[in-house]
Amino acid sequence: MYSKIKEYLKNNLSTKRYTHTLAVAEECMYYADIFDLDRHSRDILYRAALFHDITKEKTPDEHIELCRVYNIEFDKAYISTPALFHSLTGGAYARSLFPDICTEEVIELITTHTTGRENMTLLQKILMIADSTEPTRKHDACIELRNFFHDNVISSDPNRLLDLTVIRSINSTVDHLMKTGKPIDIQTVKARNYLLMNSEAIK
Repeated sequence: MYSKIKEYLKNNLSTKRYTHTLAVAEECMYYADIFDLDRHSRDILYRAALFHDITKEKTPDEHIELCRVYNIEFDKAYISTPALFHSLTGGAYARSLFPDICTEEVIELITTHTTGRENMTLLQKILMIADSTEPTRKHDACIELRNFFHDNVISSDPNRLLDLTVIRSINSTVDHLMKTGKPIDIQTVKARNYLLMNSEAIK
């Protein structure tokens, strides 16, 4: 099953994007070990990691057409921040290609991996963070986030540490969007607010 997905991705993504995708999948398994995920959860997480950027390299016009084809509603903010589109279109597109593999559980993870959402599940948090902390990421913010989690995982409660890492990731994203004058997706705001008000990480 995984080899079938990887073959498609290798033939349809750039080398850089394909390398990143495999690295995210492996990073997810690093987190899966830390949180002692069961076999089903690991499988869902790995599939979502492989599919998460399947439409990342499509143009804004192609994304809008995919939204039309799959009846996906999107906020106007996506027009000015087209990088968000792939989280909306990726799941539906992957399911059209691999209907028996890209299940609703997988689609849910793909949909939230960029913006987050209110009351995120453990798997959603893992995919979101693994996308930034995988080792091929060289941006300063990604390196800082990776070091923060990896350096503290032995001495910290992993759930608390993951929440803190998600908050740091969202703060970095919000800071970047504010500096570049781009709108902040409402799901990101809700994700941040929920963690700040409910997470044990800040109590």
